Amino acid sequence: MKLLLQLRTPTEMASYEGCALALTLATFGHQVQLYLDAPVFGLLMQPKSRLHGMIQSLELYDMPAAWLPDDVFSGWITAMLPNDLAVQLTFVPEVIDSQDFDQILTF
Repeated sequence: MKLLLQLRTPTEMASYEGCALALTLATFGHQVQLYLDAPVFGLLMQPKSRLHGMIQSLELYDMPAAWLPDDVFSGWITAMLPNDLAVQLTFVPEVIDSQDFDQILTF
C-alpha cells in the first residue's frame, strides 16, 4: 500500500503519533511518504523533540526524504538545519497526483 501521511498540527503529540504510524507502516513493507507542513517545522527545529529524532531515522526504515513545502522553506534546509537532519528532507514535488497514493492521512 502506498500512503501519504501529512503532519499539519503543531503539537508534539500529533506529530509524534503521525510519524510513529509512518515508521510502523514502513516496517511492515508499506510505501510511506511523509509531508511536514509549516506549523510542524518548529518542532523539527527542536533537537530534543521526538519528531526531530524520528525524522533522522527515515533512512533506517527505507523511507524517502520527508517533503517540506518549498514556498515556505526555500533555502532553509541547508542553512538552518544540522546536516544529518537536512539530508532526510526535500521539497515537495510541484505536481502531486493524489491517485498515486492508496490513502492520504492527515495529523
